[in-house]
Amino acid sequence: MSERHLVHEIPGEYQPVPREPEEPTPLTTSCCRRPNCSLGLQDERKICSCNHGYIIPVLLLFVLVMIVLLLPLETYHRNENGNSPVPVEKPLPCQLELVESLPSGLNYSQWQSHPQLRSTFEAWQHLLGRAKASLDIVSPHWTLRGLDVNDSSTGPGDQLFQQLLSNGDAGRPKLRVRIVVNRSQDSLWHADARILANYGAADVVGINLLHSKLWLVDGEHFYLGTASMDWRSLTQRKELGVLARNCPHLALDLGKIFKAYWYLGSNEVPKSWPWIYHTHINQRRPLLLNINKKHTMRAYLSTSPPELIATGRTRELDAILEAIDKATDVIHLSLMEYSPRLRRNNKLEYWPVIDNALRRAALERGVAIKVLISWWKYSDPSEDYFLRSLQALDKITEEVDIQMRRFVVPTTNELERISGGRVNCNSYLVTDRVAFIGTSSLSGEHFTYSAGIGLLLQDMDYNNNSIRTDLMAIFMRDWFSPYALPLKPILRI
Repeated sequence: MSERHLVHEIPGEYQPVPREPEEPTPLTTSCCRRPNCSLGLQDERKICSCNHGYIIPVLLLFVLVMIVLLLPLETYHRNENGNSPVPVEKPLPCQLELVESLPSGLNYSQWQSHPQLRSTFEAWQHLLGRAKASLDIVSPHWTLRGLDVNDSSTGPGDQLFQQLLSNGDAGRPKLRVRIVVNRSQDSLWHADARILANYGAADVVGINLLHSKLWLVDGEHFYLGTASMDWRSLTQRKELGVLARNCPHLALDLGKIFKAYWYLGSNEVPKSWPWIYHTHINQRRPLLLNINKKHTMRAYLSTSPPELIATGRTRELDAILEAIDKATDVIHLSLMEYSPRLRRNNKLEYWPVIDNALRRAALERGVAIKVLISWWKYSDPSEDYFLRSLQALDKITEEVDIQMRRFVVPTTNELERISGGRVNCNSYLVTDRVAFIGTSSLSGEHFTYSAGIGLLLQDMDYNNNSIRTDLMAIFMRDWFSPYALPLKPILRI
């Protein structure tokens, strides 16, 4: 307790009691001074009890009770700042696997050795089938129905929409479905979410500049990755994410991020996030997870932008920079775009934070770097200048190894009519130590303005069969595929 309460004596003067001169009563230090008390000293100690002698033991008992009640709470709040470790007796159980969407027409050679991943659609079907009480979904786009396209590839999205819509049917048990959409986008991108809300199948709120994509089921299972609730994310875009099952500790932490989004659906960003949004799982004190009963990994979630980061939460940019700075052998990046620029207040600024970290890793530590950047009809050609600038350092000394390639999803004239398809949307980083899986591009504008989430996983020991090594294998599959093209001065589709 911060203040010590003092117990004061009751004010007043005690007058001496007249005694017979021939039989003086011995003075004692006892608190028993009743006028009719004529007991001797020894008898008084045995029989005479004080009226308020119970105060001290009661006070001591009260202090002990308050210490027991308040010390754990005070310790919890003190630990949330991330300055001290949280002891973990044993790794916590968690089933994790990578999932991806492969655009129709994108095929890999059968002889290539790489993990066979579950599809994003299968992962979402699995989560929907396991949901017993609640389903929370965050997605900037809600266009599951391919109303504007007459193509069979819209089928999975149509099916998923009907399954979610059935939650509003009368006479059947309902899930608590909550949806967060991107309020700053045109309402056409929210059409399906509005229908779900009007039918009573879900509650829907919107927040600004949302780039996060996640599913959270019953506080135990989740999906986190690049795929939106858009039929194109299931069949026309290359997406990557992670499916977590029976992973309540990490899911509970992800739930705090969702609660913050849900709060912003009807409130302004608070000056300081209340303690219910705080976390003790972060860069300094990650969770220790027993992944698939096979290997142990450290894990934590990071978020952007700074305004949405509660006490204890690691910034997404800090997680990425630590992954780059601690790499000793390789750094592989697969991104939709790469540009060390930031537009702030209608002014263009140079933002070389990640670019400089990659250069330091290559020049100072001899880390081999491979960067795989998407190329499609909406790509900014000026990206090539920054990519070539980074690649120009390759072989400046024997130790420097920097390579760049563009990933081009094959297309046809018919497929080109599908707006917003035929692109690699992956957003991940994998090194010899960690795997980082994000929900959006690693750009300055994203980290500064957009709501995004990243999951960092670190191997405890060298392991040839972990999520990190699976992600490394997926990267190498893409790198050596016919869809990865060397960087050229002029590249047009």
